[in-house]
Amino acid sequence: MSDDMILHFTSNSSNQSDQSSKIAKLEARLVGKASSAVASQPQVQAQLNSWSAPARFGGTQDSRPESLVDSDDSDDDSGGAFLIQANTQKRRKVEENSGTTVVEHVEGGNISGNVHQAAADAKQKTIETMDSTKAAADINKRKQGRGRASSASGRGRGHRVTDQARNQMFSPSNGQVENSNQKDGFSKEQLGHDSQSSTEDEATSLRVKVATLGEELKKLREEASDYRNKCEQLEKELKDFKDYEQQMKPKRMKVISDLLISVSKAERQEARMKVRQDSLRLGNVGVIRAGTVISEAWEDGQALKDLNTQLRSLLETKEAIERQRKSLKKRQSDKGDLAEAEGGVQEEDLLIQDEIYKSRLASIKREEEAVMRERDRYELEKGRLIREMKRIRDEDGSRFNNFQILNHHYALLNLLGKGGFSEVYKAFDLVEHRYVACKLHGLNAQWSEDKKQSYIRHAIREYNIHKTLVHHHIVRLWDIFEIDQNTFCTVLEYCSGKDLDAVLKATPMLPEREARIIIVQIFQGLVYLNKRSQKIIHYDLKPGNVLFDDFGVAKVTDFGLSKIVEDDVGSQGMELTSQGAGTYWYLPPECFELNKTPLISSKVDVWSAGILLYQMLFGRRPFGHDQTQERILREDTIIKARKVEFPARPSVSNEAKDFIRRCLTYNQAERPDVLTIAQDPYLNYTKK
Repeated sequence: MSDDMILHFTSNSSNQSDQSSKIAKLEARLVGKASSAVASQPQVQAQLNSWSAPARFGGTQDSRPESLVDSDDSDDDSGGAFLIQANTQKRRKVEENSGTTVVEHVEGGNISGNVHQAAADAKQKTIETMDSTKAAADINKRKQGRGRASSASGRGRGHRVTDQARNQMFSPSNGQVENSNQKDGFSKEQLGHDSQSSTEDEATSLRVKVATLGEELKKLREEASDYRNKCEQLEKELKDFKDYEQQMKPKRMKVISDLLISVSKAERQEARMKVRQDSLRLGNVGVIRAGTVISEAWEDGQALKDLNTQLRSLLETKEAIERQRKSLKKRQSDKGDLAEAEGGVQEEDLLIQDEIYKSRLASIKREEEAVMRERDRYELEKGRLIREMKRIRDEDGSRFNNFQILNHHYALLNLLGKGGFSEVYKAFDLVEHRYVACKLHGLNAQWSEDKKQSYIRHAIREYNIHKTLVHHHIVRLWDIFEIDQNTFCTVLEYCSGKDLDAVLKATPMLPEREARIIIVQIFQGLVYLNKRSQKIIHYDLKPGNVLFDDFGVAKVTDFGLSKIVEDDVGSQGMELTSQGAGTYWYLPPECFELNKTPLISSKVDVWSAGILLYQMLFGRRPFGHDQTQERILREDTIIKARKVEFPARPSVSNEAKDFIRRCLTYNQAERPDVLTIAQDPYLNYTKK
């Protein structure tokens, strides 16, 4: 029965008009029968008692009054099936109308209390039955998923169920009240049941989600705990490693320094042994006494002695052959008449003899040239030997020659060179694990405090300039620290190659291709100095301040005389406050003006670079090459250098000569600065 009722309740909305008309007819019949209901109250009470919920839904049509049966049948014939819809407004309207009619007609009787009690009991039972029926119908509907066709096919069964329900539910006096109450209660309870079912489903789903999230949270907490444990373990291991590293650091530094010291000792022994061997070949420094004066003089070694002996022998042979040729020519002129008388045989012999002498002289000349080349090579070796001997002597006399570790950081190895007030040692950085050059600045203990402070200010100024320079063609300055009251150290980038001065002493004239690439690298460093926010003038550009690494990269160093160009300096340049300092062969004419304070700019470095290129190409400096600095200053050599001259040999390109002329322009105002001359085609490489 429940299926038929659900199908009846879910009929098509097109039957709503039929329902309205049926409700109107039902109201009319109930109004017409109201008088008879008042007259027969006992019968109505008995009838209401007999209409229980099972009778209304389970009884037959014979239990109903005949008038209702006939009326329902006529309604069905004329209006079609009577369909009860879950329409709140229509139920409310029917309930109001029915309630009003029942109240009006029952108000004068004695059965009002009994009627309402019976209606309430019937309503409660009907609601319970409808709840179970609706729940079963919802489940069945979801399973079947029927459409409009199912509704239409079930309309016949719905018709029978409707007739039966009407016969069971309505009575002559209060049928409308029970019907409207039942429909309203059914709709509200069903909506509440659906809402409760949906809420329970959502709650169940949420409980499942909460349980899932709880499991995930538990897992995440376990993972977080594992991670914390691992982090704590790693932190402990890291701490242990740092402690171990801290403990092993002195040992490791000791091992490294010991290895470096042993290697340096071996290098020192090898260098001294080589010096002794070369001294036997090339010569040594001897002591000469002249009364109370003791001086040093160079004594040639055996190889040079042999070369000199060979040269003297060739010279003597050459002089002897020249004398024989003169004698032969003299005899030939004295005995000319006799030779004509005796025939052409004597004349031919004289010519042959003279040709022999010429051939021998040519051979001696070739031998002499070979010996001279050999001697020049030995002279170069002798120069290197003298410098190495001086280095060893300075190293032996240095107070830092015992492999000290400075500042717990730098292990001093071997002396590289010594200047006027400083020594440069090859060292190893025990922290960064790289070779460095430590420049040790020593203050003379006899100096006054003012002179010491002046020197310290000068060194600090150089450091402040140099420490900010980072360029691959400029030597890096890594560190500076104090050793004692009279000594401090600056740590520089180590360049394992030679400096340009040593290169030019070994090979005075370089091929133009090599000289050009060196000057290009120097100008790249100068361009960097002049593109900074505070421009820098090097002021001491010379071969000794150009270093090379293992790969031949040129790097500019020694910023001891450098000048910082302030922002307020005009186009003419800044005042030269250290006049007289620098290397005179490489300074421009304006630096020697004594009648006024010179104004300098980067054009000073342009002049110096031009001198360097000239020297690399021609093996000598263009001005005052054979003069001392004192003589240059006394004779105003540079001030008079208004024009540069080029020797015939070696052959040099016109582009190189033009570039040198531009660099060595005498007038400072006409000479280009660094950034201008850097655009010269000679300094730019383009793919041909």
